[in-house]
Amino acid sequence: MEQLIPWLVFCVAFLVFCFARPNGARIFIGIFFIVMALGVNALLAFVAPEQFVAMGTDDPLIPVYAWFFQNVVAAAPTVVGMLAAAGEIVVGLLVLSHGRKVKVGLLAAIVFLLLVTPLGVWTLPNPLMAVGLARLLTQEFPRSLWQRRQPAARS
Repeated sequence: MEQLIPWLVFCVAFLVFCFARPNGARIFIGIFFIVMALGVNALLAFVAPEQFVAMGTDDPLIPVYAWFFQNVVAAAPTVVGMLAAAGEIVVGLLVLSHGRKVKVGLLAAIVFLLLVTPLGVWTLPNPLMAVGLARLLTQEFPRSLWQRRQPAARS
């Protein structure tokens, strides 16, 4: 429960960021997904894989989550952690790209956030972040993070 308030503040701030500076919010969330993949999921997969089981069995909001984590995730928590990390990296890279790829990445991020929301009370602010990502879906991002602005052509 002590994680709920900081995460709520973070998600509200991100939602505001999505309306104020859509491209900045897109870059932020793309990098955020990659950092979370490497700094949380990949790290936990090797250092404390049992945390993946605990995440879904401690106090899920939907009972089927506890069953899934006890019977599926517990069989190979390191693999699940690495798959989660790989998925988050792909989402992050898609969000940082351009055009249609950004939309695919944003949709995948929304699905991810909504799927992990029932893990516990601490994840209840996730839909606020998903609303911010939905706002970003309404925008066009013709350039990736790696593309520089092209100078105007001289006549």
